[in-house]
Amino acid sequence: MNEKTELIGILGLGFLGKALAALTSWEEGSWGSWHSSAIPSCPLEQFHFDWEGVSSWSGIPEKSAVMILTIPPPKMELERLKDHLGEWKEWMQKNRPMLRRLVLISTTGVYPKKAGTWSEDARFEPDSESGIRRLLVEQELAEGFQLQVIRPGGIYGPGRNLLERLKNGKSIPETGTPTHRIHVHDLARITRHCIQNPDIQLINAVDDEPCPSREVVQWLLENHPEAKTLKMDFPPKPEKPLLQRRISKSRLEGLGIGLEYPSFREGML
Repeated sequence: MNEKTELIGILGLGFLGKALAALTSWEEGSWGSWHSSAIPSCPLEQFHFDWEGVSSWSGIPEKSAVMILTIPPPKMELERLKDHLGEWKEWMQKNRPMLRRLVLISTTGVYPKKAGTWSEDARFEPDSESGIRRLLVEQELAEGFQLQVIRPGGIYGPGRNLLERLKNGKSIPETGTPTHRIHVHDLARITRHCIQNPDIQLINAVDDEPCPSREVVQWLLENHPEAKTLKMDFPPKPEKPLLQRRISKSRLEGLGIGLEYPSFREGML
């Protein structure tokens, strides 16, 4: 695999942003943004950025880089969100014209919760509010940037997984469909591959084994040393059979990126 580094700019040093920043030694001058407070252990140059706060946009460095946008869309009405995205595109084109390449972290939630296999080439309409918003962001930013879109499943990893929910006594979500997941480290690796290969325009990022959360929790209680002593009262199992919705990973497999965490079993032990 090509291991060259790039000058990158991460808008959003959250769960994925921090993993990506730490993945490799990026080119000197690479940067990342924080929202509430700076990240002490992050090796990148940092500044405050609020996608909703126009006054913070001027903090984006004036140097060419591959930007990675990990921040979810602002919670606005759709028309206002569309106008806001247009305002940001216009500002970037006028004030940061050297920042044309953008890797957008979207979600498999754009695909409808319907039976079938959903690939990057599928024709569809989202059937959830969050899916509609995410697809709108994809479509709007495609008109203002050299855009690459990654659609990950549920992102999990150290400190953010079903084991932590169990330990904290939180409820386990029932989705009605097998849940597609991706470990944060594998998602960071996939993102790096897209950064290094600008011809990749759209890709799903999911692991090899979509599985209902109930079954993952049952496996944790039986196999994970930290979970064996926990007690879990499961709600009644839904009578309705699971909707067999699958997200295709054929395009990801074609890139030759072997997942280090191909299922939740490797990722949660």
